[in-house]
Amino acid sequence: MLCPRCKADHAHRSHRKGVVERLGSWIGYYPYRCRECGYRFLQFRYAIPPESPGKHSETEREIRTTRVRIRWKRKKRALLLYGFGALIFLSFLYYITRPGNFSGN
Repeated sequence: MLCPRCKADHAHRSHRKGVVERLGSWIGYYPYRCRECGYRFLQFRYAIPPESPGKHSETEREIRTTRVRIRWKRKKRALLLYGFGALIFLSFLYYITRPGNFSGN
């Protein structure tokens, strides 16, 4: 993200402060802060960034692969958790629907 004041590529998402930034986030405008000059500004989240060179730096590639790995770990964890929950639920259903489970006769 480019800072509108110093034009450095060191702006990052910041925490929302105040009513204006909270209302703005409902329509897609989020607060950003520049690491270089400390300038704080609102930017549309889905704005098309300026054209970047075709090649990405090694750091950008490393960040991208790390994010992909983290997303995959979260998906695996969620699938295992839901699968385990479904297994427990099906086991419970099997237990309560077995014939002769209750001695009502």
